[in-house]
Amino acid sequence: MNIQDQRRQIVTRSAIAAVMTGILVAVAVAVPLINKTSTLTTELAANVAKTKTENLRTVLEQHQDLARQTASRTELAKKLGAYARDEISLGELQTFTYPRLRDAARGIDNLAAIVRFDLAGNEVARIGPMAQTLPQHITLPTALDLQTYPLATGGQSQPLLHTIGKIQTSEQAVGYDLLLFTPEPFQRIFTSDDNFDICLLDVPRTKRLAMTPDNQRVVLTPPSGCLHDKNSTHTSTDGDYALARTADGAHVISFVLPLEGYSWEVHTRSEASEIFSGVTREILVALSIILGLSAFSGLLVKRSLKPLVHTLSRQADEIARSSEELRQAYQVFEHTHEVVVIADLQLNIIRANPAFIDVTGLPARKVIRQKITDFLATDMSNQKVVEWLQEQLATQKMWQGEIWLQTAKGRASPYLVTVSPITDSLGQTRHYVMTFTDIAERVKSEKKIHHLAHHDELTGLPNRSALEQHLRQTLDQHQDTRTLFAVMFLDLDKFKPVNDEYGHNAGDDLLAHVAKRLQNCLREGDFVGRRGGDEFQIITARLRQPDDAEAIATKIINVLNEPFEIQGHTVGIGASVGIALYPRDGRTAIDLVGAADAAMYRVKAEGRNNVAFA
Repeated sequence: MNIQDQRRQIVTRSAIAAVMTGILVAVAVAVPLINKTSTLTTELAANVAKTKTENLRTVLEQHQDLARQTASRTELAKKLGAYARDEISLGELQTFTYPRLRDAARGIDNLAAIVRFDLAGNEVARIGPMAQTLPQHITLPTALDLQTYPLATGGQSQPLLHTIGKIQTSEQAVGYDLLLFTPEPFQRIFTSDDNFDICLLDVPRTKRLAMTPDNQRVVLTPPSGCLHDKNSTHTSTDGDYALARTADGAHVISFVLPLEGYSWEVHTRSEASEIFSGVTREILVALSIILGLSAFSGLLVKRSLKPLVHTLSRQADEIARSSEELRQAYQVFEHTHEVVVIADLQLNIIRANPAFIDVTGLPARKVIRQKITDFLATDMSNQKVVEWLQEQLATQKMWQGEIWLQTAKGRASPYLVTVSPITDSLGQTRHYVMTFTDIAERVKSEKKIHHLAHHDELTGLPNRSALEQHLRQTLDQHQDTRTLFAVMFLDLDKFKPVNDEYGHNAGDDLLAHVAKRLQNCLREGDFVGRRGGDEFQIITARLRQPDDAEAIATKIINVLNEPFEIQGHTVGIGASVGIALYPRDGRTAIDLVGAADAAMYRVKAEGRNNVAFA
């Protein structure tokens, strides 16, 4: 082979090598990008599915709390206990029970009916908007359930949520309250505008709660064809999601998540076709550009390699330098949206990606050689952070935790940081790579869910669960002391006429105004919350003498006796307050709450708008 053939062969092979290099680069860039996009899409869908599941669990908890609240009324429980001991007749029990059950039902918007059973499961009372249209005989379920019933007016009822509250006197069960609710809270979650289809399936797979195809109403159907089981083509290793393609070619991702504490599970499904197709188009464009540039570079290489030795050597040096630059750029993830920082062993910043510059708001030249702790919201010195990090990495290959990073707006924002050591050929750590993932939205969602679980949605006051928790903490704090404090039960007088005359919206506004007045008139350290309906509870801070409790209650009544302006109407109400003192009237939450509740009902019986001690 002569020199001309050798040159021709070398030039041709070099051009082919240039094109193949471009193809390999395109594949190396595209494959991680596709995998990362798929992972992020799945994680986003999983977070939405978990949030919806938590919302559904919160709805069930709130309605279960309403059942427990209705069943906890002391006077009603005592009467049912007397009936169980044959001390009073069924008629006497019903005469006493009906008005108090109606009082308990006030303010529960989606209540269909309250059915009270004795311990043997026999119905003794029934109230509510659907009480007369439901079947005469309703079986008491053993747990939270969803059912439909034939109606006396004809047709079938919408799905009704069943919650059960055990009625007890002196720790002994005497009956049960069954509360039936219409499904509006489920419909609000099911019809959200985030392109998620949802259905609620019981664990035995006997029934399913879902929206109708036209999204007009919630229905209870057999479980066949639930979302997670449709057209499944791939299932994750842990079984919590599945990828599928529908008949029209759309990609979907579905999840099955259990409702903790209940024998139900949530099935969700969301279309992912648009996200994947957009990413695919962008990747194809990028690949086309890379391949076009590769072909063009091949032509340039072919023309430039004619002076064989000199040009070949020069091109080899340039390709080596370009490859090194590309390798370094890839190592520090220049184009990732996550914050990436490379630091030395003393946490001095050696290099930071553009995402870090955007977060901190500082020019790149000012970031280099600064300590990473200068950007952390922490009271620890840099040296202590260095020593602590070395201890963590001495026993594990990486460390991950939550920190707060100072942003360009002067505020601290939560991030999930992953610290990985970079070692040399001898295994000695030389640098740290720190990756920061913004978790502000997740932290915000967790705080919101926690707030909803412990506060009344209408008034913003602590709910029944928060009241019980605060009372337990107060009792634990003063268990071995003679500290005097009071538990007060407050029930609004003349609240029902406001609802009847001006509507439930006016009643809700009135409750919100009452909550604000209560917060403004109590002392620092006093704790007020809404138990439900028009009932509120106050747990006072330390009192010097019993008269202090009466002074507080009298002030509350005077404040609430002042007229309210509600939706253009002047409304006047009163308040009946029952007071139980610790330790005089009890040393347990049950004793104090029961004593205050009984005192409040005594005020009601003696003319209302007054105060009574237990």
